[in-house]
Amino acid sequence: MSTRKMALSSEGGWIGYGLKIVQHRLRQRLEAELSEAGVSAAQNAVLLAIRDNPRISNAALARAAFVTPQSMQGMLVTLERDGFIVRTPHPGHGRIIMTELTEKGLTAAHAGMIAAETVERQMLAGLTTEEAELLGELLQRCAKALEPGN
Repeated sequence: MSTRKMALSSEGGWIGYGLKIVQHRLRQRLEAELSEAGVSAAQNAVLLAIRDNPRISNAALARAAFVTPQSMQGMLVTLERDGFIVRTPHPGHGRIIMTELTEKGLTAAHAGMIAAETVERQMLAGLTTEEAELLGELLQRCAKALEPGN
């Protein structure tokens, strides 16, 4: 175990707590922006993942949306019911179900991408380009340090 003292943020709180506040506010803003598209932030992540890879597995979709595979199954049922996706059996592999975006799903995915970019620009508005790039690099390093096995 490290004997280093925990780093406090400039406001005297724990950096992890500061990250949680930013994450919470980011999620709130994103949910507000996405409400016009009729999807949640998790559903938006799923639509974007399907758009980028129509053959993506349910497990990979769950990871993209930060939910369990069981929750993903329920989310896919809802997205299909609401007309955002169509799921069909793979013609050559009976156990594989292919998921495709409908026109409504494509429209929502596009709106979701714009919403995410808008909220991210708002979040980074007080930083220079160099500071934003450094923040991204530092967050990636922090996430890597917390991966299992480190």
